Amino acid sequence: MTDSLAERAAAALAIPLQVALEARALDPADPAAGVVFPVSGLALNPGGTLHAGALGSIMELTGFLALLPHLDAAEHAVTHHVSTQILSPGRAGEEVTVTAAVERRTRRLGFVTATAVVGNRLVARAQITKSVVDLG
Repeated sequence: MTDSLAERAAAALAIPLQVALEARALDPADPAAGVVFPVSGLALNPGGTLHAGALGSIMELTGFLALLPHLDAAEHAVTHHVSTQILSPGRAGEEVTVTAAVERRTRRLGFVTATAVVGNRLVARAQITKSVVDLG
């Protein structure tokens, strides 16, 4: 990963919401490999399970990190559509691992699939469409 990509990934992981959710790169040397976060604090709903909004935020972050190596230095990607299926609850104290894969990159769009697991249990999957925009 180039310094520019590493800096952009670090900036995405440093967004206050991601920090508050205790999100961290699965592999600090390769942020596109995925993100891990605990089901605690802001990620916990009153029923003692994973908050869907927290999960969605981390899934979108992971989708961005997966797409980042496919972007030029003058490009950025923003979510314009996401469809998420929550299949199993994450419970207090568990750690969620989110990974994403770029299915296709066109001139102005990135299509990404993300999955969230706890151990071997599939918690959620998402289809994320990112608009690729010029930074300048």
